[in-house]
Amino acid sequence: MTIRVDPTRATPPSRQLVEAVLDRIARGEWEAGSKLPSVRGLAAEALVNPNTVGKAYRELEMLGVVAGRNGAG
Repeated sequence: MTIRVDPTRATPPSRQLVEAVLDRIARGEWEAGSKLPSVRGLAAEALVNPNTVGKAYRELEMLGVVAGRNGAG
């Protein structure tokens, strides 16, 4: 299932990405320890700037949902 951002929504694109990731985790599509798509890969899939994905990933990390590992992808 692909992740898309709806530019007509009032919700910022980075928040839409956060919600999409949380939805996939809640549905069990992504399990604990699973590797998230790369920033560039998700940006290409969602048709957004990589900075937008980076912002979403930082927010997910602040929420404690994901853990970043530099250099590990």
